Amino acid sequence: MRRAFVKEIEDIPYPQDHLEDLKRLVPLVIETMERDGLPIESGSFNIGRVDESLDVALFFFRWVAENNKLIENLNMVLSDMRALPTDYVLLNGSPKTRYYLLVRTYFNEFYRFRDIHSQIVKAAADRGYIERDEVPLARKAFHDAFEGTIALRNNLVHGSPTWKGQKHFDLNLVGGALELGFALKDIETGEIWKISDVLKDVCNHTADGLRDEGNRMSSLLKNLVRIYADLVTKS
Repeated sequence: MRRAFVKEIEDIPYPQDHLEDLKRLVPLVIETMERDGLPIESGSFNIGRVDESLDVALFFFRWVAENNKLIENLNMVLSDMRALPTDYVLLNGSPKTRYYLLVRTYFNEFYRFRDIHSQIVKAAADRGYIERDEVPLARKAFHDAFEGTIALRNNLVHGSPTWKGQKHFDLNLVGGALELGFALKDIETGEIWKISDVLKDVCNHTADGLRDEGNRMSSLLKNLVRIYADLVTKS
């Protein structure tokens, strides 16, 4: 039976102020398909020049859509991480290695929030929503808000981290034994130390922390979209 996909990190809602204008995109896309056919080669619809209101709506659509795609990826990593303690038996390769790969994948995706924001503030300045001298300040403020997370990501992806703490020690001990074809057991009880139990402990603990970090970013982005929507209204 397929498990329900739980979205632990919240999506960014599209600003209601521009929703009606965005709806005007649908007939334009249909008209483009009737004229040019499906964009199999180009991968995008050429709707031509649009009026200012629709252009603003598309600005927010691209921003929100890119962030929500990223959030979907993060939720998928969290889902895989929480399922690993039971699903590892169905997967090839070391469950220990797969856990650390999932951690690195999460941070690799998370880091892209900064890239998206950097592009957005430049586009906002080009459109006159903010002043050009505000761009570096906005980028720095965004970076500083998640400096700890970004530093950890850089270490995980580019460095050679030493995983500390009891949960990681247990995973490396039991996971290493499994990779060598051995199992560890309690001398007194004779009970086998199962990799599934170790994975459950470390995976859920890590996923909880990553979920909280993701929702902190989601909350920030919701506020930023609201701020920019207000700026556009006033401009």
